[in-house]
Amino acid sequence: MSEERTAVAVAADAVAGIPGTSFASRRFHFVGVGGAGMSGLARLLAGYGGIVSGSDSSGGGITDALLAEGHEVWIGCQPGRIVGQDGYVIRSAAVPVGDAEVQECVRRGFTSLLYAEAVGRLSEGRRSLAIAGTHGKTTTTGLLVAALRGAGLDPSHLIGGEAPQFGGNGHGGQSPEFVVEACEFNRSFHNLRPFGAAILNVDHDHFDCYPSTDELVDAFAGYLARVRPGGTALVEESVPKAVLNSLRNDVRILTVGSGLWADVRAIEVRERLGQFSFVPVLLGQRLDRVQLSLSGRHNMQNALFALGLANVAGADLAGACRGIAGFTGVRRRFELHSGPRGGLLVNDYAHHPAEIRAVLTTARRRFPGRRLLVVFQPHQFQRTLHLLPGFAEALALADHTLVVDIYGARESAEMRAAVSAADLVAAVRELGGSCAPAGTVAGVPAAVRAARRGDDLVLLLGAGDIDQAVGGIVADL
Repeated sequence: MSEERTAVAVAADAVAGIPGTSFASRRFHFVGVGGAGMSGLARLLAGYGGIVSGSDSSGGGITDALLAEGHEVWIGCQPGRIVGQDGYVIRSAAVPVGDAEVQECVRRGFTSLLYAEAVGRLSEGRRSLAIAGTHGKTTTTGLLVAALRGAGLDPSHLIGGEAPQFGGNGHGGQSPEFVVEACEFNRSFHNLRPFGAAILNVDHDHFDCYPSTDELVDAFAGYLARVRPGGTALVEESVPKAVLNSLRNDVRILTVGSGLWADVRAIEVRERLGQFSFVPVLLGQRLDRVQLSLSGRHNMQNALFALGLANVAGADLAGACRGIAGFTGVRRRFELHSGPRGGLLVNDYAHHPAEIRAVLTTARRRFPGRRLLVVFQPHQFQRTLHLLPGFAEALALADHTLVVDIYGARESAEMRAAVSAADLVAAVRELGGSCAPAGTVAGVPAAVRAARRGDDLVLLLGAGDIDQAVGGIVADL
C-alpha cells in the first residue's frame, strides 16, 4: 500500500460511521475473509462505503475475486499490513481471539467482533428478513433477493453461497431491506433482530452444538424470540409447536405448506421433467402463476417462503413472482456441468440424508431413465456417526455410490476413530445398495472413470472439498 493510500485510509477511519448501522467507523478488517459468510459481509460493507481489507490462511477463488474487486486481501497472517485506527476487526469462528492480526487491530483501537456479532449489528439497523432452517436456507435467501429485485427494490443481502445472478454472495443495497441467511450453527442466529423471520424446517444436523433434539428446538425458539415487535414469523407446517412458544404476542405467525389451511400455499401444481410451476395463494389471494427455473419440488416450498417474506416487506407481489421465476440458483445447488462428449455432472452441497434424498429424487425426475452414479464425501465424523443409518438409506437409492474419505472439521482424534467411510460403504451394502470406497478427493476422477457406465448421470455431493474434483471428472464426460 502506498503512503498516499495509507493516509487516505487512516483519514477515512476518522469520519462518521455507516448510516443505518451501529458501526461508528468505515474501517473493517476481516480475518478469515475467504469464507462464504465473511466474504459476503466484506462485499456488503464495501457497498455501504466501508474500507475493507482482509486475510485468509489459504488462497482460492473467493480471495482472488475480492482482489479483482479492488479490496486489499492477503494470504497468511501479516499483522504489519494492518493500517488505521478505531475500526472493526471481524473474525470467523475458526479464528482465535489471540490471532496476531486480531491483536494488532485491537492494539490500534479496533473493536473485535465475531462474524455473527457483526451481522447482528447490521440486522438491528435495517429492515431485516432472515431465513433459518436445516435445509434450503441458501436457495431461499437467493429467491427472496430475486423477489425483492423483481419488485423494483435494491435490498442488501448476505447469502451463504455464490449467486452468479447477483454478482456474488453479498451486496450493500440502497433499499432498507436486509436479507440474511440465519444459521443455527453455534446459535449464531441469536444475534439477529429480524422484522420478518422464516423457519423452513427443523432437523438435526449440528450434533456438536445440539446433542439433543430438545436443545435444537430451544435454539430455534430463541431465534423466533428475537423477532421485533409487530414483526412476522413464517413457519413450515411441521415445525414443532414448542418452537413457537417464545414468540411475542404482537408477532404475527403465518404457516407455509401444502395443507388447505396454510397461509401461504401452492395450488394447480404442474411438473415437467422435475421443474415445477404453481399458482401461489397468499392469505387467500391467488397470485400469478410462477414457473420456476430451479429443479425440484422442494424449491417450490422455498419459493413460497420467499414470496411470503416479500409480502412482509411490502413488495409488489406481481413483480416478486416474476423475480422468483427468473432466479437461476446458487452455486453447488443442483449445479449442472456438461462434459466435452455430452456427459453430465450435478454438483451439489447436499451433506445430510434429507438433502441427498431430495437431490436424487430431483435427478430421477429431471433425467428419467438415466443411471445415477453418486460420489459422496461425508462431512464431519460426528454427523456421519449419528446419521449413519439415514445416510445409508438415502445412498441406497442411487444405482451406484462411491464414498470418499470423511472430511473432518473441529473434531477430536477419538471422534475421528469412531467412524470411517468404510462403515458407510458397509451400511449401504447391507441395505442392498451398490457401493464402494473412493479414497481421497484426488483419486475421485479416476474412481468415477472406472465406475461410470454409458450415459450415467454423475452426482457429486458433499460440503467439504469434494468440489475440487469437478474439473477432473467433467473432462472425461
